[in-house]
Amino acid sequence: MKRILLLTFIFALAFCSCKENDPTEGVPAYIRVDEAIIDITDPAQGSALHNVSDCWLSVDGNTIGIFEIPFEVPVLARGNVHIEIEPGIKTSGLDADRDVYTMLTNYYIDTVLTLDSTMVLVPHYSYRSGVNFILVESFDQLGSKFEKADSSTYDFSITQDGALEGYSMKIEIPKDDYSGHFECRSSNVYPISENGVTFLEMSYKCNDYFNFGMFGVVESATATSGVRENVITLYPTDGKWKRIYVNLNYNVTNSNSNCGQFQPFYTAVRIDTLSPVGQNSEIFIDNIKLLHLEN
Repeated sequence: MKRILLLTFIFALAFCSCKENDPTEGVPAYIRVDEAIIDITDPAQGSALHNVSDCWLSVDGNTIGIFEIPFEVPVLARGNVHIEIEPGIKTSGLDADRDVYTMLTNYYIDTVLTLDSTMVLVPHYSYRSGVNFILVESFDQLGSKFEKADSSTYDFSITQDGALEGYSMKIEIPKDDYSGHFECRSSNVYPISENGVTFLEMSYKCNDYFNFGMFGVVESATATSGVRENVITLYPTDGKWKRIYVNLNYNVTNSNSNCGQFQPFYTAVRIDTLSPVGQNSEIFIDNIKLLHLEN
């Protein structure tokens, strides 16, 4: 028994000694991501523009972490590995609210990691097969899926001047008008199930505040009306285009209409303490997508 223990101790020392003398022990490989790409598989899915900002990275089933693109991160894995990257977004544009964007597929690759070298990856994502594209509006086709509300003081225009790609919706309120307002809504009413996940994707550029919301349609035996439900206020963007992802689950499941039918809308009004002094309020909107993925 003593001999067995002695031999075990000797083998353990030899193993430790080998590990201590291994010059590659603890030397990492590196994974770098500079960009991500959305592959559009059907023209009905709209633009490939996106703001997938994060990678939720795993190697051989082990979670490495959440990293904002671009990044380069060390990993101790070596040789043949299986890498998985989940597409991450900032929900409602908030740095503190980061999540996996379930509308998109994950990126997988089997590859070889070499110590002290960098593997550059370009994750390609596509929309999941079950995603329902409820509303897609790029403003590049004849007509629009939105219309001015009857009560609105101002209409919108479809323009190439200042547009993101192709044509964009433009809303303009004169610099001296603090009593008028803008409102448009979708021409159609859309049924949205409470089961699953619902997201709004949109690109926008503005020098003033504006709102997105949804009318929850209420039907009775004698009339159809809408319950106004504001969802989010968008802030000025300093002349830059931004793309935002808005989770609509709460608004769909807690709608006062209890009817499961919705009509997206946008509103804007000048406020003397917030709107740009001496400038017209200008709001550009493009590449709207209203998406639903059933559980």
